[in-house]
Amino acid sequence: MISVSDALARSFWRLEDIGFSFSSSNDLSGGLLILWKDSSVKVLCSFHGVGFLGIKLMWHESVYYLFNVYSPCSLSAKRVLWRELLRLKNKYVDGEWLIEGDFNAVKNREERFGRSMVGSNSEWREFSSFIVDSGLVDVPSKGKKFSWFSGDGKSKSRINRFLVADNIIRDWGVVGQFIGMRDISDHCPLWLVIDRANWGPKTFCCNKEWFSNKEFLPFVEKEWKEIKVEGWGDFILKEKLRILKGRLHWWN
Repeated sequence: MISVSDALARSFWRLEDIGFSFSSSNDLSGGLLILWKDSSVKVLCSFHGVGFLGIKLMWHESVYYLFNVYSPCSLSAKRVLWRELLRLKNKYVDGEWLIEGDFNAVKNREERFGRSMVGSNSEWREFSSFIVDSGLVDVPSKGKKFSWFSGDGKSKSRINRFLVADNIIRDWGVVGQFIGMRDISDHCPLWLVIDRANWGPKTFCCNKEWFSNKEFLPFVEKEWKEIKVEGWGDFILKEKLRILKGRLHWWN
């Protein structure tokens, strides 16, 4: 679409105090739209470029940069997008960052199924390096494993994701990103999952009697090694303890 009217924006989210920023499409793809509730946040400015649309906002007296991504398909164009996002993040350091959307790239072989893997190793490495260089966390995925499905269902991948600042994870109580069910799109909807009740220091309790069971320690060691979580060290530890707690419940 070349433009988005107020009426069209409100048709997506039926509230009166809707604000929005829009970046027009290139031919039939690439159009981006960000909606917000004017009574909840103060948007200071917006940014847009090839493959991204971002806003700088004030919420609860804190500054945030929220970027929506629709990545090009070619690796050379993706490199340009990644460099530009890193440049902006290094330039604007007065707030916390969150980047989400369709990155059109995966981090490893496990995030893609049914498509040719030839020539993909370089892209995987470079995309993973981009995430590391950004200093943002690819929080664990909940719900479905893949976020994109081909029309025939034979190919699928996880090309949509949230990359979140560590401070946002801590302050908001982010526990993961949820991949929902597909509807008319070949992409699944994504939500950032927040659960303050499960965040922060908690006592990790276990029954003393468990240690008298010779299977207990081998079980804990095996489960701990199998739990894979990515992010900063304290986030990894918290998530692994939370997951292990659930597995101990079923073991018991």
